[in-house]
Amino acid sequence: MTTDLAALVQQIGESTAETNTAHLTMIVEAGGNKVETEGDIEFRSDDVAMALAMSLPGQGEVSAVLVDGLMYLDTGKDLEPGKPWLKIDPTADDPMSKSLGGMVEEMRKNADPRATVETLKNAGTLTAEVEAELNGERTTHYTILVDFEKVAAEQDDPELATTLDTLGVKEFPVELWTNGNGLPVRLKMEPPMTDPNTGKPVEAVIQADYTNWGEPVEIDAPPADQVAELPS
Repeated sequence: MTTDLAALVQQIGESTAETNTAHLTMIVEAGGNKVETEGDIEFRSDDVAMALAMSLPGQGEVSAVLVDGLMYLDTGKDLEPGKPWLKIDPTADDPMSKSLGGMVEEMRKNADPRATVETLKNAGTLTAEVEAELNGERTTHYTILVDFEKVAAEQDDPELATTLDTLGVKEFPVELWTNGNGLPVRLKMEPPMTDPNTGKPVEAVIQADYTNWGEPVEIDAPPADQVAELPS
């Protein structure tokens, strides 16, 4: 049995390094909005690559590819003739990348259980570890209580600190299920959040499910001649 978060972090790192591909289904609900995502994910040594179909409130279906730290979005409409893809580079100066660059990092962190447990390693306490059946599979179910103040302090994120002050929340739960090979099956958390428009607290749930571990995936950036140029 895993007895602490450090051991769990090591377990997740080792298992995903050996079996580094999976099918991902993720739901993010916050403030009455729901974003549903499904596709393939590849766990690389220090990053993840993903090819996803996303359902966004008010926008419908969007295709997304995350590779080499860049995100490519296809809304189904050509931004230029024959160029349906939009590139978002978190390091670029164009308004679109500046506006949406944070989304790239959030998606990467939410989808990558290695990043989540690493973040929680020094800020959480493993409170329960039980055998459980999930979707017909035998799993180990971990319950983690996270100290929000420690998370905010470790990440040195002003927005997290503001959220902490606004909500007055000190702890929040994270749940993780792993299979017999130590691979993640489900990651679920209810992080404290505020509405960016009103600053008021909103309920949020993030759940990521992983299946088809080890099956071949193909995740590549779209052809350069299909990517529209954005004004700087």
